[in-house]
Amino acid sequence: MTALGPIDKVFHSKKGQSLIELTLITPLMLFLIYGVVEVGSIIGAYLTLSQLTREGANMTSRGTIPQDALDAITAAGAPTIRNNNQAQWRIIYTRFIQAPTIPCPPPQPCTYIIDNQIIRGNLGQSSKIGGMGNTVTIPGIQNVGPSQKFHTIEVFYDYGPNALSFVANNVNKIFYERTIFTDVSGKP
Repeated sequence: MTALGPIDKVFHSKKGQSLIELTLITPLMLFLIYGVVEVGSIIGAYLTLSQLTREGANMTSRGTIPQDALDAITAAGAPTIRNNNQAQWRIIYTRFIQAPTIPCPPPQPCTYIIDNQIIRGNLGQSSKIGGMGNTVTIPGIQNVGPSQKFHTIEVFYDYGPNALSFVANNVNKIFYERTIFTDVSGKP
């Protein structure tokens, strides 16, 4: 049996083995932690947008002035939606009315006229419903009476500038959420 030399002691040392294992596992653990943080951030941003559309459409359907509702949901959307990142988002309020001259027999989609639209934010996205004065059909809304009004909030958000890791590079960075509420205010 030969005595271990100084180099052999390093290679057979338990302390050295633990240090090598730690060195190899640390980058992997950091990589996973960044991924978890990124997924949490993406989910948080999406949930914020979803909540904003529901609250905004609910407010306007109950008679809140659309500009006031947009101010309220912009303030509530912080830190995702802020005044200093307007190039990353766009909020579109749209009111449309069932066209009284065009019948709406089930099960076919009704025809609507967009009679009011307000846009906030500078992200270069257009409403997926349509523009002011357009006649549109929106499938999935059943049993609509003549001249029935609907209020919609659409939110677009560009997550790209907030991307931290590889996870965000594998998802669509433009988030979109929309909510439609029927008018319950009785206001013209």
